[in-house]
Amino acid sequence: MSFLRAFKYRRKDTVVHRLDPRSKFLLSVVLMMVSIMFADIRVLLVLISGQLILLFLAKSLGEWFSSLRGLVFFFAVIFITQLLFGGTFYTGIVLSLRLVALSSSMSWFFLSSTPEDIGRAMSVAGLPIELTFSFTMAIRFIPVIYDEFQSIYDTQRSRGLELEKGGFRDRIRNLMPILIPLLVGTIRRTYEIADAMEVRAFGASPKRTTYKPLKLKSGDYIVCIASAILVVSALALKMVYGVE
Repeated sequence: MSFLRAFKYRRKDTVVHRLDPRSKFLLSVVLMMVSIMFADIRVLLVLISGQLILLFLAKSLGEWFSSLRGLVFFFAVIFITQLLFGGTFYTGIVLSLRLVALSSSMSWFFLSSTPEDIGRAMSVAGLPIELTFSFTMAIRFIPVIYDEFQSIYDTQRSRGLELEKGGFRDRIRNLMPILIPLLVGTIRRTYEIADAMEVRAFGASPKRTTYKPLKLKSGDYIVCIASAILVVSALALKMVYGVE
């Protein structure tokens, strides 16, 4: 679950962190769409390189590289399924690069955007407050669940539970002493949040205010223009030059 580190907000003072979440989300969606559109290794490498620049500007390259260890299992599954079902080693590389591009397209966004800013952006877009709150809480739960998983994992290992020995079935069976306490703790936390929301009369007023209104700046307009240029370039590569 170490790949979840790439979706945990880090408070830093960078040019990426200061951007409006709406412009960052637009660029993230565009990068994700382009990653899905193309299977050309050159296009995927260019996308990953651009995302590395964004992560460098956000001073979050360390968190991103550490999260790649959690994707090793998925890389192995991709290569095994490709070799077993008529694929090639090259297609395995392409699909692995696509997975990296897809995960990175949202990673830099969540690393540089607070859940509060994301919620405000969704509210400005006119989405229901219930949906906004649910999405924001889901974002908050990702790092919390990871930290609790790591804590239970270390506790069980200190008690002598051998989690890394045996075959695949044995390892899955050994995870049960971790997953059950994790599930119970998650359910208990949801009840606590529900009680806190009820005490604070969540949803009693249809109109909500914010102490920090969102406002697009010059950097945000540059990001929006770059997103539009990326869309036009992707369509040109696909329709005019026939790049797959």
